[in-house]
Amino acid sequence: MRVAITGCGGIAAAHAQCVEMAGDEIIAVADVNEDAARQFAGKHGGVAFKDVEDLLAQARPDAAIVCTPPNSHSAIVTALLEAGVPVLCEKPLAHTVADASDLVDAARRTGVPAYVAYCHRFNPAARLMRDYAREGKLGTLFTFRNAFVGSAPQLTTAWRTDPEISGGGCLMDNGSHSLDILQFITGPVSEVWSKLHFAAEGRGDVAADLLTVGEGGVAGLISVSYVSARPQAVFEVIGSEMALQYDYESSGSTVTAFRPGAEPALIEMQAGCDVRFIEQYRAFSEAMKGRPTALATFDEALSVSRVIDRCQQQAGTPGGVC
Repeated sequence: MRVAITGCGGIAAAHAQCVEMAGDEIIAVADVNEDAARQFAGKHGGVAFKDVEDLLAQARPDAAIVCTPPNSHSAIVTALLEAGVPVLCEKPLAHTVADASDLVDAARRTGVPAYVAYCHRFNPAARLMRDYAREGKLGTLFTFRNAFVGSAPQLTTAWRTDPEISGGGCLMDNGSHSLDILQFITGPVSEVWSKLHFAAEGRGDVAADLLTVGEGGVAGLISVSYVSARPQAVFEVIGSEMALQYDYESSGSTVTAFRPGAEPALIEMQAGCDVRFIEQYRAFSEAMKGRPTALATFDEALSVSRVIDRCQQQAGTPGGVC
């Protein structure tokens, strides 16, 4: 597969490595910082361009990966879809619900394959939990819990908390992953109550706590933070017959299973969380061949954006602005 990448920052390098590991070819890259594009092309291959319009005028990729900030997704992804180029777009789908909705419409109108890079659903632990829940092995499913928290004060003044660029703050950034995993494993959210925490006027949230209720009655408890004194990256599902937990720091390629009256047991998996990017790219490649995929659709990503928008409305910060 001949791939183009737009946006040449850190996350683009992770995607480029996956393209290379799969034996595919990067034929073009684009970035508004032309020096960054040239340096990226020098390392990963392809011709460097300043924007997607120049790229499409001179190159015809089989697929594209969009790694630019959220406020640029609408224009870039629409241009790619209208040119007939399948897209894997970094999360969140867009910085506003309106733009996310427009992109859903563009994907439907063009009929071109379009997906969002919610990589955590390609953590084998998430797949295992989803399978166990669907197969009834957990009994009655009560609760999903997730924490993606840590101390990253530099992000409180970065573009990720500039609502004009990101659409919010930590909830839009880390929390969109959390909500996608929740809905991937347990189904759509119907209700949400939230508390967003802010550090400066005009900036997006630096932490958020959510209580959700799914259409099937499952409760979701989510915490995300850039300013937590206790780093933690875990998620778990709790049912009447079994609970399953995965810790990104310590679990490796195992999931811990808890059963009433029994000692905790480890469920062995073939791999741990470190495979999530390459598995995501493999799924994208398979989707290009018309095969079923677990990639997040634009519709699923729009549902995440809508939940986040409801949280921002509850906080009195439409558009994520404090």
